[in-house]
Amino acid sequence: MKLRAALVVLVAVVLTILESVIPHLLHLRAARPDLLLIVVLYLALRDDVMEGAALSAAVGYLSDLTSATPAFLYTFLAVLTFVVVRTAGAALRTEGGIQSAAVAFGASLGHSLLATLVFGFFTGAGMHFELGPMLWSAFGTALAAPLVFAVLRRLDAGFEHAEEAPGGFR
Repeated sequence: MKLRAALVVLVAVVLTILESVIPHLLHLRAARPDLLLIVVLYLALRDDVMEGAALSAAVGYLSDLTSATPAFLYTFLAVLTFVVVRTAGAALRTEGGIQSAAVAFGASLGHSLLATLVFGFFTGAGMHFELGPMLWSAFGTALAAPLVFAVLRRLDAGFEHAEEAPGGFR
């Protein structure tokens, strides 16, 4: 499973780069899809608790590295999102498609609202809710969710087939 964890982090690094580049290519100023949140959602719905929480923290830290927010804000939010989605996981089982888009849309809105509250609390900047960018960001996240889920499912499928083979692949 160490190789799988490294590959999930590698996918998250690639998504971090895409998350930084896409807004510039499409001339988006206020909204962007939260591709790393989709990885956290996938981990919450598919991984065991310890590995999923640790990978969620790593993904959140990648988001912290590319944002101008207080240190560890997104690390905290990623693990919190993992725990909340994991707790509600029985009702949110999804294999991708429209279900993953709906889950990603709701999670993105909740994540954005919570980030705004935590950011305002720790910086003293107050609460500034801008509904338009939040909705566009959630919509972009929902559009990207089926694709990101498919990439991560394919990665997991490779490990499932390899574990069935004699000698396994870890």
